[in-house]
Amino acid sequence: MTEDDQSNKVYINFIAQGKNEDQWLVVLVEEAGLDFDIDYFLYEFQDRLYNCLDAIIDGQLAKEFPDTVNKDIVIRVDCYKLPEEDVKNFFKSFTEGVLSIPDYNVAIQESNFVNELSFEINFE
Repeated sequence: MTEDDQSNKVYINFIAQGKNEDQWLVVLVEEAGLDFDIDYFLYEFQDRLYNCLDAIIDGQLAKEFPDTVNKDIVIRVDCYKLPEEDVKNFFKSFTEGVLSIPDYNVAIQESNFVNELSFEINFE
């Protein structure tokens, strides 16, 4: 998925219906490569999460997947071969922190494209 101006790409691995018809999963897959550097990974991961969040709030997701409009959206990250403790701690800080940022909190509440937003993380 990409923004119209192509300046900021958002890569989502797949979209799936969640536990019921009112919930949709936006799934991001993260895997450690051969030259894995945790600091670089967390920096890139944070950008990917912010870009995904922005795409949901701003309606990019809804434009490409109209069935997701005004539904509960879960950003789920599936992790493979990553240092679980480091990534879990970062993810917890990110998800708690981003929802407490006033601009994001208001944007989520006022968005016509998402009813509720939550996060999940899974390891192998």
